[in-house]
Amino acid sequence: MITETYRKLKLLYTETLNIIIRIRDMTNRLYGLILTASISFASTSCYAEIYRWIDEQGNVHFGDKPHADKQATDITGDVQLKNIDQSADRTQQSLQQFDLRQQVQSVETQQRQAQQQKKGQKLNQACHDAKQRLKILQGRVIFVDKNGNEIKRTEQERQQRADALRKNIKKYCR
Repeated sequence: MITETYRKLKLLYTETLNIIIRIRDMTNRLYGLILTASISFASTSCYAEIYRWIDEQGNVHFGDKPHADKQATDITGDVQLKNIDQSADRTQQSLQQFDLRQQVQSVETQQRQAQQQKKGQKLNQACHDAKQRLKILQGRVIFVDKNGNEIKRTEQERQQRADALRKNIKKYCR
């Protein structure tokens, strides 16, 4: 059950990150659109496209008009997207990632505790079984095989079996 919860939480974490990325991308586009609309409505004389070109010496140039002799690339859209402040979005995204990591760590801790508890239960069961067998072995015992036939054992074999059970008790009982 904890493993299933962990898997679901991990899936939720991945889906949340994807949603955050999509929201951030949409926000960037919206900011770019708002910025472009604001600039174009405020004043047409203030709005200028930005061009990039490379001269014969390999130097990169930028300007508001394309160079007449060179092939210039319009980079206005690229520059606008890079100048948008995204610090609030990044802070929010970091907080959400931190919260998801905390939840994943909590589930992992619960899984470890459950595994330790199962291990403790198995040790307690092994201790109980060894004590029960030793108690039975200390009295008069008749060994029987799977078919119900009596198996003859010497006192020395019985004692060896009792010693092995005592070792198991020391091992499993704490």
